[in-house]
Amino acid sequence: MGRMKRRTSLLLLSAAAGASLLSACASPSSAPKPTAASSLRVSGTVAYRERIALDPSAEIVVQLLDVSRTDVASVTLAEQRFKANGKQPPFAYELRVDAARIDPRMRYAVSARILRGEQLLFINSVQYPVLTQGQGTTVDLMLVQVKPAPR
Repeated sequence: MGRMKRRTSLLLLSAAAGASLLSACASPSSAPKPTAASSLRVSGTVAYRERIALDPSAEIVVQLLDVSRTDVASVTLAEQRFKANGKQPPFAYELRVDAARIDPRMRYAVSARILRGEQLLFINSVQYPVLTQGQGTTVDLMLVQVKPAPR
């Protein structure tokens, strides 16, 4: 048994050394090149609880925001706008942002709203954090209905 283990160990060691030698001999041009601008993707869905059919002309707006600073307005890093076109929620979205714009010390969130012309119909009432501080890249947003102001 001891001889068999030794032979197996030698074979594994030889294979590892051969792989190292091959990788050292590989030409630099075959090494993977880093992309000039790698992007991060944040995706999910937008929905609301009310059983209300959405006007086909309604527009869904989803934004990736830098919400790190409390004393200034959020900075929009990415935005997606699309018409409902007769479809009903949930609506899928995908936002892409240059990875170089994301600072791991900062806080980021996804925000959404649904508009009909200039009229705000639905908006998120809670913050949906993403990307940093242990947060992921997928978030499903639940919007709340905005009641029109009495006239």
